Amino acid sequence: MKQEFEWEVVHEPKSLVDTALRLVELFKERAPHKTNDSAATFLRKIRLDVAVDMMTKASEAYQSNNSDHAWYFLTQASEAIGFLHASQGAVYPRADEADLRSAIRKNGSKGGKAKGENAKKIEDKIAAELCSVKQPDNGWTKATLRSQHNRLIEKLENYNDADRKWRALLKRKEIKRLLPPVKKKQVRALKKS
Repeated sequence: MKQEFEWEVVHEPKSLVDTALRLVELFKERAPHKTNDSAATFLRKIRLDVAVDMMTKASEAYQSNNSDHAWYFLTQASEAIGFLHASQGAVYPRADEADLRSAIRKNGSKGGKAKGENAKKIEDKIAAELCSVKQPDNGWTKATLRSQHNRLIEKLENYNDADRKWRALLKRKEIKRLLPPVKKKQVRALKKS
């Protein structure tokens, strides 16, 4: 089964000289660019150098009557100029920010603050629940309070570093009030050991 394709010419093919002149115009239009983003500046510098180098080589190949090589170098130049064109829009995707890094820094900071606030809320909730639980007949000890704490945190998802959080919880005033006061003799014995 033989298929025949019909080609529709959208525009007449341009000559090598017309293509080169159009690329030079695009290069002049897309080369200047200001940014505080060092990575974008570095990559744009590489592409600028490639575009200039390829256009120079295309010109040299054309002057030596080697049009195949000239076309190859022009396509390489057009790829570099295409990157310059695309990176102008990609570096500043948001109109309300000075540059992409400041947006990331600002939003990352918000996430870090929110996580800290959420951890504080969870600690407050655990402390309130421990205070509301009925005390054992003999009163709370660190061991009984810790076992109650462990029962409470079993219900929580993604509750990491429980030991550190337990030590922080023990420093809270309302939790200290639940435990029997430490006697001076016990403090001296702890200091000697």
